[in-house]
Amino acid sequence: MFPHGEVFVGIGIGGREFWGKGYGTDAMKVILRFAFQEMNLRRVSLDTFEYNPHAIHSYEMIGFVHEGRARGFLSREGKRWDLLFMGILKEEWLSRETT
Repeated sequence: MFPHGEVFVGIGIGGREFWGKGYGTDAMKVILRFAFQEMNLRRVSLDTFEYNPHAIHSYEMIGFVHEGRARGFLSREGKRWDLLFMGILKEEWLSRETT
């Protein structure tokens, strides 16, 4: 089903009243556990926008690594924002899960 062992994920947390409560972090942890343990994938990738520091911090805390950016990708509220690319490898996730 995934011949290269890679998948691209994304999550969205509905209303602002649910932001900052750890739901996104918890959801991503479940996704990673499923991807690496159940599906035996080797890599999970995502992208996010520079204007979302809470998401970026959450992904970094889980172990995602910055892999690149598309500069000035999006115009929002009169400003240009970069699109950030992040990824985590199975061995990186495993090393965090066993510590």
